[in-house]
Amino acid sequence: MTFAEGGLLFSVLVAMIVVGALIGGYAGDRLGIRKALGSGAVLVGVGAPLRGLATGYLSLLLFMALVGLGYGFLLPNLPKLAEGWFPPKQLGVVTGVYMASLYAGAAFAISVTLPIYSILASSWRNTLLFSGSISALVAAAWWLGARDPPSANVLNGTKGDHGEGDRVWAKGQVWLVALLLTSMNVFFYTLGGWLPTIFVERGSSAYVGSLMASMAYFLAVPATLIIPFLSGVVGRRKPFLWILALAAAAASYGLLVAPVGFGWFLSAVLGFATSGIMVICYILPVELFPPSALGRASGIIVSIGFLGGIVGPFIAGLLRDETRSFAGVIILLVISAVFAAAIATPIRETGGGGRDRVEGASTRMRF
Repeated sequence: MTFAEGGLLFSVLVAMIVVGALIGGYAGDRLGIRKALGSGAVLVGVGAPLRGLATGYLSLLLFMALVGLGYGFLLPNLPKLAEGWFPPKQLGVVTGVYMASLYAGAAFAISVTLPIYSILASSWRNTLLFSGSISALVAAAWWLGARDPPSANVLNGTKGDHGEGDRVWAKGQVWLVALLLTSMNVFFYTLGGWLPTIFVERGSSAYVGSLMASMAYFLAVPATLIIPFLSGVVGRRKPFLWILALAAAAASYGLLVAPVGFGWFLSAVLGFATSGIMVICYILPVELFPPSALGRASGIIVSIGFLGGIVGPFIAGLLRDETRSFAGVIILLVISAVFAAAIATPIRETGGGGRDRVEGASTRMRF
């Protein structure tokens, strides 16, 4: 398999998240959370192990698309699941916990893949079958044990409060949060693809460059736990968005001008700031939109947001090829972070307690 073919596998995965989020968010509002999340779990549970049985590149591409479609169903319905089972004051922390679990799970999978590969006769097919079977078991467990939340308007809403649910596309707050997540995905996926190489170009060895870049991922888990808690205690989300975005912009510029030895610190700041903003992007829909429209709102935000994961690394690669330097890529990161700070300004403040609702009932919304 060529590097281009490997890159296409990842691109298809992200592209299908974009598609699946729209379908899955709508399904969550219309069919209920259990069925929507269960459908996503089945798609992942089927597609993941089938990758190990692929007969060629096209079939492998198809199975990766199934996995991406499944993730697309899952991501916009996790906020809706939290909305249904937890009181409003706990939603920020709950979101932080499941986002931290996503990062921790990815880190764990990366750390154990090579040992499992060695144990399973150094066969990528056996490795994918083994890891995919875990996904299949999780899907089966979900259908056997999961149930819908008790709140009827979370489960069966076909219209949002005041009849607005079917017009989620027309709400400016949806697009503002979607653009915020887009800018952060441009940032996050560009960092993931190019940060080790940036350090190497600045003079680091490949080994040390990879270790420095990994700090961004290590700091993602605490960020997704700390930022929701602190912003909930303070009662404001937007100041954290501004501070984190500007910190990300400053750290990005530091990649261009600071000695390479500062890479450990800069990478940690970049990971913490980016993940902190992204977790707020998943909290905001819960605090801005009624439960009956939450799936669709989250679906739009996730779908538009993940376009950044496709566009960002591609533009960064073009800039590197055209300029023969990563200076243009770093400027792209700075612009993305400054844009995130700017786009956060017109987003309505929610602050965890800022939504006009009483616990257990949703009687808001001012879109």
